[in-house]
Amino acid sequence: MINNLPERWDMEADLVAIGSGIGGLGAAISAHDHGLSALVLERSEQVGGVTALSMGEVWVAGNTHAAALGIEDSAESGFRYLKRLSMDYGSDAAILNMAVHAREALQFFEAQIGLKMEVIRECPDYYYKASNDAVAEGRMLECAPFPATTLGDWQTRTRISPQMPFGLTHGDMWQAGGTANIAKWDFTRMAERLTNDERCLGPGLAAYFVKGALDRGIPLHTGANAEELICDGARVVGVRVVKDGRDLFVRANKGVVVAVSSYERNPDYNKTLSRQLEQGSMVFSQVNGANFRLAGPVGARIA
Repeated sequence: MINNLPERWDMEADLVAIGSGIGGLGAAISAHDHGLSALVLERSEQVGGVTALSMGEVWVAGNTHAAALGIEDSAESGFRYLKRLSMDYGSDAAILNMAVHAREALQFFEAQIGLKMEVIRECPDYYYKASNDAVAEGRMLECAPFPATTLGDWQTRTRISPQMPFGLTHGDMWQAGGTANIAKWDFTRMAERLTNDERCLGPGLAAYFVKGALDRGIPLHTGANAEELICDGARVVGVRVVKDGRDLFVRANKGVVVAVSSYERNPDYNKTLSRQLEQGSMVFSQVNGANFRLAGPVGARIA
């Protein structure tokens, strides 16, 4: 491994999270609640990441919310479902880890940050009836509306989606006939939520985690572009960040979590990795494959 230690450190934390979606925020919150210091680096000027652009659907097999509704399911069944879909291209250990620990992570964040999740009723697994381990409902969850006014100064700095109708939940939409019957949606309810800034879907899910980080005093550094992982010859020990046109060196005593999203706004990666030309994307411009750019030089493998 390379050795590119700087002469100085400008900031320091036990865990440094790159990216402010629920991956980076969740890592920082978990570190804090287990006795470590943490900080978050976000390349854009708003936090929430691509999580805030999404429908906010979270897939958790064998979760307690489904069990409370009398829906039979298990992590073991979820593992078999995902393993079959992977067609042996996936890692059994990684699939099992996700299937077993997703429900533990869900319970952790519900207890620690007040995350409120509920089952999206009548929402089946994507391959329902194509797999004996698929379920008709219960695994797909969404958050309850989040009161964004509780974010204080970060209310406007927490990303919302220009594409998603985040004033309504899945339940609100589907009770009115779903996306094929938009004219029947309850736009009065949507207007009330938007007026009060009560966020649903991805913007709501992201906001729960932003609030969790803020409540813990975890520093959220926006406009901080992670340019390079720093190594001491044996392991990654920090990050070189460019902010306001100058280099800042951030020391990570325990580790760095690279929690950025995809590479959709990078034409070269789209061409060579996805084999797509002129791909359109709804995500913001900073989503351009920083995970590959950062981790590749220290030996990470693209799979």
